[in-house]
Amino acid sequence: MSLKKFFRPLTLLSYADVATLTSAFLGFLAITYIIDGSEASFIVAMILLPICAIIDGMDGALARRFGTKHDYGKYLDSISDSICFGLAPSILVYSLYYDIERGPALDFINDDLEFAFRYNIENLVAITAAIMIALLSILRLARFTRGTQGENTYFSGLPAPGLTMFIMVISIKYSIVNDYDSVLIPFIIGLASLLTVTTISYAKARAGFRNPILFGILVLILTIVLRYFENSMWETLWYPAFGLYMAYFALIPAMIWAGYFEE
Repeated sequence: MSLKKFFRPLTLLSYADVATLTSAFLGFLAITYIIDGSEASFIVAMILLPICAIIDGMDGALARRFGTKHDYGKYLDSISDSICFGLAPSILVYSLYYDIERGPALDFINDDLEFAFRYNIENLVAITAAIMIALLSILRLARFTRGTQGENTYFSGLPAPGLTMFIMVISIKYSIVNDYDSVLIPFIIGLASLLTVTTISYAKARAGFRNPILFGILVLILTIVLRYFENSMWETLWYPAFGLYMAYFALIPAMIWAGYFEE
């Protein structure tokens, strides 16, 4: 048996699959940096996840341009996205906002195995937000993969990469990375995750939206890179990065709903 036949699944990989697997690799790498738990490693993870979003936007175009040798590309893409935009941001939110020194988020049994109900509201909100990100993003991705949204003009519900970018732009400024600690931030992130399971229309990175969305992600990456090198310019650049995201997050959906982009 030849090696080509022995490793036949690898011979079916297309350029689009390589892009998808690269995104999955970077997503997993981001998780390893998050687990490291240092300020610098958190920031590196925040750099990697927007890069995953850029690569994720390339696989469809590559598949259309160069074709594919199989029919499971969208499932491969969904699994990759679950790593990059489901598990990775969920673990990041947990790591940034859950502080074990506060005590358990929710507990019913003390160290003496006696019933003793206790909770910590900050940790409870943090872990709830992390769980919501993971579960709702995976649900969103399953709904997208099984349905026909890929053929539609707009996404139905906030796409998982869009939620991840929201988490990045908020967390780079308002988290333990900058000695900021407030239960309000994971609470807001948890609420934002609910948008993934709505029917609100969101722009796809295609046609007239491609370059603005790419520009917004690049501005975010530059902001985070400057923060990594402790260049004070990052604080100034954060405001346009946040503004660009909010345009995607709220303004463009409102304009789509109003029929502004209809011909």
